[in-house]
Amino acid sequence: MKDQEKPKFRIYPSIGIARMGNGPANKNEVVFSPEVPWKNLFDLDLQPHTPYGALKKQAQRFYIYKCDKEGNPIEKIHPNDYKIEWSVEVANKKPFWYDFNNSLDLSVDLDKDSKSKENNKNLSKAFYEDRIAPGISASSRNPNIPSEGMKGEGIPNSREELVNGPNYASVSLANEKMKIGGLFPFPRNGKNNSTIASKMRTVSKEVSLGTIEYDKDAANVEHEGSLIFYSGDGVSASLNPSDLNTDFADNSNWYDDICDGRVTAKVTNLKTGDIFKLDGPEAAAWIATAPPDYAPQINPISSLYDLVTGADPEKLKTDNASCLSMVLPLFFKFYQMQWVNLGDFLSPSFKEEIDKLTAAGNFDFLYTPGKDSQAKRKAIFQLFRNPRYDYINEQIIPSKDMTDFNALGGGSTKLQLPYYVGDGINYPGSPAQWFAIPPMLYDQLKQWSEGNFTTPMGLSTFMADLPNENPMIALGEYYQSQFINAAASPTKNGTPLKAPLLMTRAVLETLYGGGFHPGVELTWPMRHNQMYCENTLKFDSVNDSKEEKYDLFGLREIRVNSVSGKEQDSVFFKDFGFLMTPEDVRKSMDKNNPEHWLWKITPGDLTKWMGIPWQSDAGSCQAVWTDSQYPVPAWWAANLPIDVLTHKSYEQIKDNSSTGPLLETKRNMYANRLPWLQTTDTGYVGYHAEGGYLNGLINMVYKWDQIGMVAARPLDLEGHPKTVYVSMDAKDAVTASKLPLYELYNGTEHFYTDTANERDKAEELGYTSQEIACRVYLSQIKDSLPFYRLYNGTDHFYTANVTERDQAEKNGYTLEGVSGFVYLTETGDTVPFYRLYNGVDHYYTTSIVARDKKITEGYKDEGIACYVFQN
Repeated sequence: MKDQEKPKFRIYPSIGIARMGNGPANKNEVVFSPEVPWKNLFDLDLQPHTPYGALKKQAQRFYIYKCDKEGNPIEKIHPNDYKIEWSVEVANKKPFWYDFNNSLDLSVDLDKDSKSKENNKNLSKAFYEDRIAPGISASSRNPNIPSEGMKGEGIPNSREELVNGPNYASVSLANEKMKIGGLFPFPRNGKNNSTIASKMRTVSKEVSLGTIEYDKDAANVEHEGSLIFYSGDGVSASLNPSDLNTDFADNSNWYDDICDGRVTAKVTNLKTGDIFKLDGPEAAAWIATAPPDYAPQINPISSLYDLVTGADPEKLKTDNASCLSMVLPLFFKFYQMQWVNLGDFLSPSFKEEIDKLTAAGNFDFLYTPGKDSQAKRKAIFQLFRNPRYDYINEQIIPSKDMTDFNALGGGSTKLQLPYYVGDGINYPGSPAQWFAIPPMLYDQLKQWSEGNFTTPMGLSTFMADLPNENPMIALGEYYQSQFINAAASPTKNGTPLKAPLLMTRAVLETLYGGGFHPGVELTWPMRHNQMYCENTLKFDSVNDSKEEKYDLFGLREIRVNSVSGKEQDSVFFKDFGFLMTPEDVRKSMDKNNPEHWLWKITPGDLTKWMGIPWQSDAGSCQAVWTDSQYPVPAWWAANLPIDVLTHKSYEQIKDNSSTGPLLETKRNMYANRLPWLQTTDTGYVGYHAEGGYLNGLINMVYKWDQIGMVAARPLDLEGHPKTVYVSMDAKDAVTASKLPLYELYNGTEHFYTDTANERDKAEELGYTSQEIACRVYLSQIKDSLPFYRLYNGTDHFYTANVTERDQAEKNGYTLEGVSGFVYLTETGDTVPFYRLYNGVDHYYTTSIVARDKKITEGYKDEGIACYVFQN
């Protein structure tokens, strides 16, 4: 086995996310985690559901890269050169861990060793020095199961059974796919039965934590040999069926199939026979599963990548050009929040400020230094809340919690941006009830407001070339292009690649970076450098432009501080006893303290802090009501929307028929956003310390897969955006997805239909089902066209060409309707649908082999009828 001190191979992305879905663990029926930041933000054909209404899982791919002598990735390896064997080890520790009250790092002095500077650019000193929201001690979940410190002598520690795992799975070319097992409670000490389950007069429940697959698709050289990790099915339940989930995060006897853990590999050089084991923290990757991202094309204002950067401020490099590339992407993400939160759509809002600036013809003030634009930049800067919390008198978020905090807020000061809830939500009147962008971002915003930047020529040129487009959307497209170009840049003479580091960043850009209560996917430990064995700036700049030496915070090598083997065994079941305190966290941050084991990461440790079941926290975090009508604050709208444009409204807005709504009505419908959780009877109450939302907690467990997924769609309505983001639930998806086009044959004539009922009726009339010819859209989306079906009494003819349709009617064919929607030109992953004719029968196929065979049987090739999706 070769030494891996300086990794010769590494797995990327180094941190991956797979998201829940109740659809199948099949690579053709999932969506994949993005591998380039921002790449999917404007895609108009995102299909989050299967044709049958199941919510697709979001799967994560992993690749192996060969590294240079410094451990930098230079080349993706391929199965032609290496035998690749993948393994995963995951666990769910939520029932074993502690209740969530608030973030326990809020009482820790992060700058005790250096009072003159901030060692962590994610948390303000005010949390410790002014005690604006102290950490609250947490007791064990499932307190009825004694911990090591409380059980009687000679009584086994049954709390270990509350950990589902570690569960192992391995795949290779010889064993392509494997389901990851799991049980709750998990029998220990070689027993077949769980002590906890026996005492409850039940049995352990099978709780699979996911599926892994070795991708052997030789047709796609980029993916061949990669690992695909699929999440679980979103299963959550109680061992005791009568126990309802009545708390947002902590419910005894409950389990779910969230997990996290390591991804490892064994690589064998087929020429030399050398074997490399990628299982140490420097080479292995980490996977975590998470709830669905219900708005996957809307990124959080502050992401986990921001926090990873802020955890290592010593390495943050900036110059006079850099703050522009750090502030403008923040503005774009803020602007896009209009699609998921009414508070960001109406006035006052950041969107309103930008639209006013655009209407005045002054959008370029955002990226132009100088005196003419300085006043506006200063005004925008002053809209933002200072993350060092300078005790302005903002509104109080009411709570039934009784604390000893001196209520400073009263609402006499206008609410500042963002209109989102922060880590100090437990403390009514605390300025930290409100979320602020991290200090690192705020410092860049301040530099921007003072004009301490230069404008890259590339940015000015890009914006000038799109004069008729919404300039904020053009700005988003500009930074999207920066990421895409960086990912495509080839290695030169063995120089390190950017693409692997961009894979990790692409994942982290989609994860929430606060507020943490506890969060959406992961939570507060991720903002501390103790979480990482490596957090190293590798590229100062994302792009290669000489104009911007430091841009977009650069690119980092990020590795979780994981342990394995005997060291894992020694800490896997460790806890702090019945109570975990902020003091425990303070001690743990010292490498020389015995409590530092908290940062030795083992499977289950990233997600153990999150709510159980996850659906309760997701369903309860919505709008937050104060005594002010506008704006209405909210929680994590980018991943768990609050207010949305529904698919039904969108369809009516698009209806240009004589029976469609009036133009003014369409405009009203566009502006009428509805509660995202309208279909789940949640009560629409957002702050989970309040009552009145128990229906939502309970129903979310059963209806999470039926809620709307927000996706980009085209719109042609004067005075409105060309791209809108629409919430489509499971029922909407069935009507708008790609459905099969069935092929039947009766001995003389081929017949194609997109409905199962018509297929069955044709079989009764003597037709025989052949196969699914292809897939077509059931409803029309951008650039797709109707696939017309005509019949002359003996032959069915299909075309997407209106001229051909009209000519066929002149030749005696009768129009029977439309068999789905297709493309006339190659689009995305479509393929040609060939048309052939033998004088009496038209035949259609996507197969070149089938086409050529028909030609030998006397059919004439009439070319490509249209472009469709392969089955």
